[in-house]
Amino acid sequence: MVASIGLNNEGLQFIADEVARSLSHAMVDGRSAFISTAVNYPSGASVVVRIDQHGDMFFVSDDGQANLNAELFGGVHVFARIASDVAKRFAIEYDQRSFFILQVRRSQLPAAVAIIANASSTAVDRTIQAMERQRNKVSRETFVHRIVEAFGNSAIFDATIQGTSKNWDVDAAVVSNSQISAVFEFVTPAPPSIAFAHMKMGDISAMFDRPKTIIVLADYEKTDAPMRQILSSSADKVFAVKADIAEYRSAA
Repeated sequence: MVASIGLNNEGLQFIADEVARSLSHAMVDGRSAFISTAVNYPSGASVVVRIDQHGDMFFVSDDGQANLNAELFGGVHVFARIASDVAKRFAIEYDQRSFFILQVRRSQLPAAVAIIANASSTAVDRTIQAMERQRNKVSRETFVHRIVEAFGNSAIFDATIQGTSKNWDVDAAVVSNSQISAVFEFVTPAPPSIAFAHMKMGDISAMFDRPKTIIVLADYEKTDAPMRQILSSSADKVFAVKADIAEYRSAA
């Protein structure tokens, strides 16, 4: 019943067509057409797909836009590796610059444009994620070095400590007189990392006889201020991984 009404409603059909046109538009430049799609890069910019006609067949590509996006944020070397994997997943080609489908029939163009747009966006998104993992790896190494430098043999890693509701594994701890006197948790800007650290450190902090609780942020600036405030409510101290040794020591 509802579907039939929708199909017969000319006013609604007009509105639907108008919305569809607003989500995508095309521009012809010489012998190429450029389709601005509803698919976005992580930056929010629309993915633009290029179509070139060769006789009865068409060449469809992202015109190197994903590669350019990666280059702009310094990820072109990471992108090169990821792009090849993405091309295989989407069953398309990648030539170290562009994602493309070499020969497309006219009837296949909508599907080809959609595939190229999604592959281009996915490659940029995965590049950003890979770069973030690399940065977190460097930050974690800094965290380990700071803990060792600050506490020496009193530091232990991957320790287990009792909270009010359960035992928790923490990234590092300081042992004094055979007792854990402070625990450190390494936290990235990712929401799941923040949420888990808040829950863990809050549960430990609720203990009557407990160690000091310290959260060390992998990237202080990229962790939203409201999230830093939430973390501060569950731990005794929150600071950046790059803080000097004196701050590590004073927190414990």
